[in-house]
Amino acid sequence: SVAAVLHPNRVQWLGEAARCLRSPLGIAIGIVFIAWIPSLFVSVDPMKSVQVWFRSAAYLCLGSLLWAFLQNNPRSLILAQKVLIAAASVSVLLVAVNFLGGSEYIRALRFKEFTEGYPPQIMKLYAAPAACLIPVLICIGYRLGRAFLLGSLAITVGFVVFVYLTGSGAAVMGLLFGAYCVAMAWLGRRHTSIPIVGMAVLVVAVAGWYFWFALQTIPDHADFDGYPIAPNTVDPHRQIIWLFGLSKIPDAMWFGYGIDAINKIAGAGEFIEVLKAEYLPSHPHSWALEILAETGVIGFCTFIGALGIAFYDACRKAMSGSSAALAAVGLLGIYFGSGLFSFSVWASWWQLVLIILWAIAAAMSHETDR
Repeated sequence: SVAAVLHPNRVQWLGEAARCLRSPLGIAIGIVFIAWIPSLFVSVDPMKSVQVWFRSAAYLCLGSLLWAFLQNNPRSLILAQKVLIAAASVSVLLVAVNFLGGSEYIRALRFKEFTEGYPPQIMKLYAAPAACLIPVLICIGYRLGRAFLLGSLAITVGFVVFVYLTGSGAAVMGLLFGAYCVAMAWLGRRHTSIPIVGMAVLVVAVAGWYFWFALQTIPDHADFDGYPIAPNTVDPHRQIIWLFGLSKIPDAMWFGYGIDAINKIAGAGEFIEVLKAEYLPSHPHSWALEILAETGVIGFCTFIGALGIAFYDACRKAMSGSSAALAAVGLLGIYFGSGLFSFSVWASWWQLVLIILWAIAAAMSHETDR
C-alpha cells in the first residue's frame, strides 16, 4: 500500500480507494469509528485508546488502497494470488517441521529462546489465521486452474489437520461458522430467503447464548473449584473472563471503558488462585464482549450494523454467482466466528489478517469468474 502511494498511477488508485470508502459499507464503517470517539474521552487509558483507534482506521484506509491497486492491476493480482499459495505452502511445511520434532526451530523463527517446547502450544496462535486462509485459497485455486486448485485443496487439508493437532477450539468454531455462512449463501442461489432466515437463526442463537450466560454469577474464590459454569462449552478461565466483563458493562453502558482498555479497570488484575490466572489478564477473548464493554452500546450497535452490511453485500454477490464473494462470506464467517472465542479485535496482526485477505477477495470479485 505504501509503494502504491509512491507509484505514478497513485492518483487513480487513491481515487478508487476513496470511492471504496464512500461506498455504503465504507460509510457504515466510518459511522462506527465516529461512534467510537466518545469512548476515547472516557477511556481508563485514553492514550492507548486513541492510538488503537487511529491505527485501526489507518489499516482500513491502507486496505482500501491495496484493493484499488490489485483490482486495477490484473497481473499484480494474479501474482498476489500465487504468492499467497506459495506462502501457505511454506506454512504447511513449517507446521510439519514443528510437529515432527523441530519445534525449537519454530521458536527461533519467532525470535524466542532456542529451546524445545510443546508443539501444539507453540503454533496454536496460528490455527485461526490458517483457517481464515482456507476459503480464499480454494477460490484462488479455482480461478487459476486445475493444478492450483489441487495445490490449494492439499494446503486446505494440511491446515485442517493443523487445526486439529493444535486443539484450537476457536479455529474449529471459526470453520463451523464459515461453513454455515457459505452454505447459506450457496443455498441462496436457489431461494433468496434462505440466507436471511439462516443468518437470523445464527444471530439469535449466538445472542441467546450470551444472554443466558450473562445471567450467571461469578463464584467466589472459595467456592470456585475450577469446573466450568457452562459445561461442555469453553474452558473455565475463559468463562470467568466473560462473566467478569459482562458484570462490568452496566457501569459504562453507553460509551464503555475505552478501546483496548478493559483490562485496566478495577478488579481485572485480581488473581484467581485455583486457576493461577487473573480475572481479565489482557482482553475478553471475544470481539462481541470486547467491543460492547469498551465502546458501549452505541459503539457496539453501529459495529453490528456495519458487519451486517458487509455480510449482506458479500452474500448478495455470492448468490449472483461470484466465487470470490463466496470466499469473502467464508472469510467473514471464520474470522468473526473464531473471534467470538479468542484474540483481541484490536490486535494489529489479527486485524491485518482480515483486511489483507478481504482486499484480495474483493479485488478478485471484479474479474469475470471462470
